Amino acid sequence: MLSNQTKKQIKSLWKDYLRQGKRVLDKNGVEYEEIDQKRLVAIEDIKKIINTFFDGESDVYSFKTSIDSYNKRNNLWGFTAIKGQMFFNQLVRAYDEDISTLDSLLKDVIKEPRNLKEALSKIEKLETELYDSYVNASDKRKVPKPSSVCYFLSYFWQVQDREKWAILYSSIINAFSELNIWEDKTTQKETYEYFYVINEEIKTFLSSETNSKITNWDVEHCFWNIHLNSIKEDVVKEKTVSEKVNAPVETKTLIKANFDINDYLIPKVSNLVELGEDTDKSASEKGSLFEKKVSEVFKLLDFEVISYGQGTGRNPDAIIKFREEDTAFIVDAKAYSNGYNLGLDDRAIREYIYHFCPKLIKESYKKIGFIIVSNSFKSDFEAFINDITWNTDIKRFILLTSSALLHLLAYKTKDNLQVTQIIDSLIKLGTLITEEEIIGEFEDV
Repeated sequence: MLSNQTKKQIKSLWKDYLRQGKRVLDKNGVEYEEIDQKRLVAIEDIKKIINTFFDGESDVYSFKTSIDSYNKRNNLWGFTAIKGQMFFNQLVRAYDEDISTLDSLLKDVIKEPRNLKEALSKIEKLETELYDSYVNASDKRKVPKPSSVCYFLSYFWQVQDREKWAILYSSIINAFSELNIWEDKTTQKETYEYFYVINEEIKTFLSSETNSKITNWDVEHCFWNIHLNSIKEDVVKEKTVSEKVNAPVETKTLIKANFDINDYLIPKVSNLVELGEDTDKSASEKGSLFEKKVSEVFKLLDFEVISYGQGTGRNPDAIIKFREEDTAFIVDAKAYSNGYNLGLDDRAIREYIYHFCPKLIKESYKKIGFIIVSNSFKSDFEAFINDITWNTDIKRFILLTSSALLHLLAYKTKDNLQVTQIIDSLIKLGTLITEEEIIGEFEDV
């Protein structure tokens, strides 16, 4: 399957990987220190969680929660993203009224296969189980996607035998595509079989070239670096083009979404960041337009939105609600081109909280947060936020960049995200949420 030319490329890539000291970087360019050693420790912990489920000592709900909790603390395989934990959450929701069926199904398919034939059979079983429900669903956001099956199962299999089972990451497919050795397949079963064969051939070739044992993790890390280099090249190209037309560009990080977010944004809101940078409009006009666009984005995210904004007195720009989880956020939009600083808004924010929290509580909203949306922030407001979350009914205070908000909408549209998933992610990410955090949360691994 590998041509001589492809083998030369792979050999060259491996040499580059060795020259870099086998360093493995995350999407932000930060090194994963001793990732393989940490994985070895984590595997033993995760095996205990899996075996507890297999032995009937925990149910599906506890199993899901335990896996989620562990990977959030030790995100060494990217399982916290869409094809991992999010897929798992959707599975449980889809079978909530027939959880015993899911219990039996999961115990069968996540148990390590004896061979590739059995692995493909398990993939086909889960994919077939989900296919009709997904195709016929009136709202595909509420059902698990069959396209996540390969990653989901191969993660659990690798935990049980890291030498035998390679995980099918979207990033490694992208890397294989860069080398022109990837062919898209119709089913998940065909996809994993094709990937497995290529991966084994690469391991065999590199083992013979290096006179050493090449593992699944070796190939994964080497080809992950190819994926990162591709991201870097895209950023450099964008920067070069932007500079040629004298357009402002933000290049604070190497991380990028694997798609053009503008393909999933309507024109009405797509220029939110540019509006925030505008220096020609009056502050009043710019602020009013910015507030309206922010409210529109939250509507497109399927929140119930009550807009206030300029001309309504001392009110926040919007209140957004999601009744299903009794969750609400007070939203303030700040169209500051040079970064937003708290300044005198301290008092205004407190007034919004003291005025609206009692009303929301009276309406039975049990979880209330505060979101400030701006292109950028001059500080993290740590002392102020600690005071607010300690002494008021605000449970979560979020600084959300405009770009992060648009990326959130793009992922919601592309991947049919539910409001519950969006809220869960906003809650678990840091106080300052940038586009990098959103990409890291929702990008296919």
